[in-house]
Amino acid sequence: MRDELRETSRASVKTAQAAGIQVVMITGDARETAQAIARDVGLLEDDPQALILTSDELAALSDDEVKQRLPHLCVVSRAFPTDKSRLVKLAKELNLVVGMTGDGVNDAPAVKNADVGFAMGSGTEMTKESGDIVILDDNFSSLTQAVLYGRTLFKSIRKFLIFQLTVNVSAILVVFLGPFFGFDLPLTMTQLLWLNLIMDTLAGLAFAGEAALQRYLREKPIRRDEPLITADMWSSILLNGGIIALLSLLFLTSDATHALFSGGHAVGAPEARAKLLTAFFAFFVFIQFFNTFNARTQGLNLFENLLENRLFLIIIPAIMAIQALFVAYGGEVLRTVGLTAQEWISVLLMAFVIIPADLLRKGVRNRWFGNPVMRKVP
Repeated sequence: MRDELRETSRASVKTAQAAGIQVVMITGDARETAQAIARDVGLLEDDPQALILTSDELAALSDDEVKQRLPHLCVVSRAFPTDKSRLVKLAKELNLVVGMTGDGVNDAPAVKNADVGFAMGSGTEMTKESGDIVILDDNFSSLTQAVLYGRTLFKSIRKFLIFQLTVNVSAILVVFLGPFFGFDLPLTMTQLLWLNLIMDTLAGLAFAGEAALQRYLREKPIRRDEPLITADMWSSILLNGGIIALLSLLFLTSDATHALFSGGHAVGAPEARAKLLTAFFAFFVFIQFFNTFNARTQGLNLFENLLENRLFLIIIPAIMAIQALFVAYGGEVLRTVGLTAQEWISVLLMAFVIIPADLLRKGVRNRWFGNPVMRKVP
């Protein structure tokens, strides 16, 4: 006699294994029962060296011997709560990221000491307080969903960092180099405050709504010591930040832009300078606006799953609308004057350059270093 497996158990275990997660079943059942369940759920299929140990066999092994066998360990039968704590301790010594499930009072120490403790919803209050996540339905598939959304959140943080640091790099370069080209204050403090609001608050909300894609569960886990900012991220931040700064300085110094945004006044006149600086403010915000599309995906398809991020669809157009209002009615507070329709079109076309520039960077990266975007799981 035995409990029937949930219909989703086998698929969930396979999903976890495909995500690079080693699943180990630690149970109080007898060896034969545990082995039968492990076989039904698919734990023993992919590793020809899969190990099934009893608690007594585990206790007879030294810590070093357990560490050697740990990569192939699939089942521990007749287990005691102390076995869970020991495995957590040894796995962490191997620099592995450890998740542990539990429901009883005796499981609380292992759940608490794991990197991520999963307490069962039907478990004791002590275990729930010791855990990081409570699985309300006691279903392993909920655990894999937690992994999916955890990976999605981590990727959203990285997308936000790409956008934020690109704004920082470009703004610092423009403010620092502007005086060398005759512009003591290319962006006023009030304008920089608006940029900071876009960068820290609105963009953070926009990237928070990114879709949880199933392909994230086909990627290898991130190492504990892996840097938050990868080489690909640095290439995006530094290259795009440098391009934005270069285009900004060209905007401020080029005779063509001076003539284009003179407003019919003589080049160099106070009115023409006010028009130029207004156009530059609009240009600098909108080039960051277009760069949000570059930052939200590592691939060449900038509209990938865009419709699934409702926050992005609301916030990014809102930034565009508010910026247009600031330019039209900012006056002395924001140091702006109105722009004509032709001038707006010119500003937007110049700002749009950042999109093909980053697509070129991604194309070169895919050609020489490989595409980091994995195919979507069918």
